[in-house]
Amino acid sequence: MLSLPTAPASRADHWHPRTAQLQACDMQFAIVAEAEADILGRLLAFFAQLQLVPHWLEVNRLGDDLLVQLRQPGLTPHRAEVIAQKMRSLVSVSSVELAHSPVP
Repeated sequence: MLSLPTAPASRADHWHPRTAQLQACDMQFAIVAEAEADILGRLLAFFAQLQLVPHWLEVNRLGDDLLVQLRQPGLTPHRAEVIAQKMRSLVSVSSVELAHSPVP
């Protein structure tokens, strides 16, 4: 029988390996983007590249724009900011705001 490897619960942060566990937060992203058919896939691809699936996702239409809110636990503020910068580089993204709270 073929056994498939299971994905780790969270990826190690190679930017800050010694302090990553202490800095891990429940990161919340609020993204405003043009309502285009492929924008959700492009935004979620940044998490998929890291083998992450957001724990919570909500999308609301605001006229010609979308408000995308998502929560991803286990990210360091630095890694979350890198993801946010990549999102901001998309032409159809107007803004990305981050909020975090320490993991209890």
